Amino acid sequence: MPDLAQLGEDLRKIDSLIMDLVKRRMDVAHLVAQEKQRTGGLMYRPQIEDQRIAAIGEHARSIGLNPHMARAMLYFLIAESCKEQTILIESQQGSAARPDADRLKENLLRLTEKVAASYDERDLSRAFATQAYAAYEMELIRADAQASGDRALALDLGCATGRVALDLASLFEAVAGYDVSPHMVAAAQAKAAARGASNARFAALDLDAQPLPEVDASASFVVMNMGTASDVANLPHVLGEIGRALKPGGRFLLTFYNADALLYKMGFLPWVASLEAVVNPYTMCLDVRIGDALAPVHAQLYAEGDVRAALPGTLSVDAVSSFPQIAAVLPDEVLGDAKVRASIDRLDRELAKGAEGHGGAYLIVRGRRV
Repeated sequence: MPDLAQLGEDLRKIDSLIMDLVKRRMDVAHLVAQEKQRTGGLMYRPQIEDQRIAAIGEHARSIGLNPHMARAMLYFLIAESCKEQTILIESQQGSAARPDADRLKENLLRLTEKVAASYDERDLSRAFATQAYAAYEMELIRADAQASGDRALALDLGCATGRVALDLASLFEAVAGYDVSPHMVAAAQAKAAARGASNARFAALDLDAQPLPEVDASASFVVMNMGTASDVANLPHVLGEIGRALKPGGRFLLTFYNADALLYKMGFLPWVASLEAVVNPYTMCLDVRIGDALAPVHAQLYAEGDVRAALPGTLSVDAVSSFPQIAAVLPDEVLGDAKVRASIDRLDRELAKGAEGHGGAYLIVRGRRV
């Protein structure tokens, strides 16, 4: 028989999961409001809301819950949704499901300005799937870097605060990191100075529009980690620049948000997945929080075939994998135990090796310049 402490912990997990479910409902209600605003539909539709409330009462009765309580709870959530929809109308935001490219980039720059100083210290107690992926990805990056026959220069594109670039600094004569955010670049430069990494340089660069500063065939290794290849809007331009900058035989490792991921094939998840970055299936953006407001930034789902079709003839693929599958579809509330996390991680690593290994949240494409 579990003791009160264990039962209390179980209640805490359930309460957190309930709030995750409420959050997901509010996210969908926000998208409903956007569509109504776009089409001129009525924000409040009493007949439809009454039908939902009646139906939830019947469902509650069928599973042994008090239908009056269930109807009251849903009534409150509908009322909160209507309030949020009113705020949306008054703020004149969200008239289109997906903002234009300029606004998406503006949102990204606002976000990075806000989080750059604390980016490396963000809460790691949640988003287990992201932690597991970052560790798995870093193992592949280091393996490919160490396998490089030439170690003159490594490029980290979309470098953020320089975590990967500074890790590679011990393996290459020089590393260069580029990011669209000057605030992230400033944080990376400060880290490099603090560590005495004199062979690492960082600069602000819009990868979508600007060429890489490197001369042709000068780079030994190029990496875009944590789905960064999906964050750029002009992928053909970026891939062309990678092909131009790499030396013949030079290696690349590119990561994308995977269109064939189990996470997206399952359809809408009613809970918050254990990932920091999940592409919104309705808007095809990443929804990020800036202060109290939710703002979309550009993201694109890619399948393996999409990536292969986009690669220039100068780049050849050696291996394609994806990770994680199972952890990415579970809520953090069920991943609290260290042994459970370790078991899930082992299963995901085994899946990544086999024929069914393309269901992970991130697609990892590795290859070389021919």
